[in-house]
Amino acid sequence: MTQHRGVRLGVVCVVALLAGCGALFGGGPSPAESAVTPAPVPTDGAAETTAVPDADQEYWGNASVDTNRSAVTQPRVLELRPNCERPPGLVVHIQVLALQNNDPATNEGINTTWQFASPSNRDLTGPYANFVRTIQSGFEPLLNATGVRYGPLDRDGDTASQPVTVVNRTGATTSYRWTVEKQTEAPYEGCWMTAGVAPA
Repeated sequence: MTQHRGVRLGVVCVVALLAGCGALFGGGPSPAESAVTPAPVPTDGAAETTAVPDADQEYWGNASVDTNRSAVTQPRVLELRPNCERPPGLVVHIQVLALQNNDPATNEGINTTWQFASPSNRDLTGPYANFVRTIQSGFEPLLNATGVRYGPLDRDGDTASQPVTVVNRTGATTSYRWTVEKQTEAPYEGCWMTAGVAPA
């Protein structure tokens, strides 16, 4: 019974997020701001929310995106940018969905993932063009995956990690461990951002 309730919660949250429920999760930019720009996006965390999910819960659990694909409008995630109201599991989920919906002509999904990369991660990968090449060459299975499974979120203070397994069109699977950290310095202080992704 508990597992079914967790899956239903995952379905409801995915639908709420991707149907444009900005008040719940702190929405993305307005249509005038939706152009793809690889520049850092400072945030003051001022987006108002009426309800913020409990950051300690295993937010997405084992919800499977491939199971829920027909119930959601996934490209909505491409418009999202960091704010400090999202729990760590949701930050992972946004980036994975963005890569899953990447347009190779514009690399919007990669750009969204770049926006959620921590400053230390950006310093390590180099400029945006290098980040794009890194994703395309080293993390290609994440691009346009046909299915995704999320393992339980493991949180230790201001660091959290989550296993992510993607499935491609041939049915082959590739697993990663996504690590996010709560930032301690402006302009992202208090925001969960990706510190690194490694093969699992």
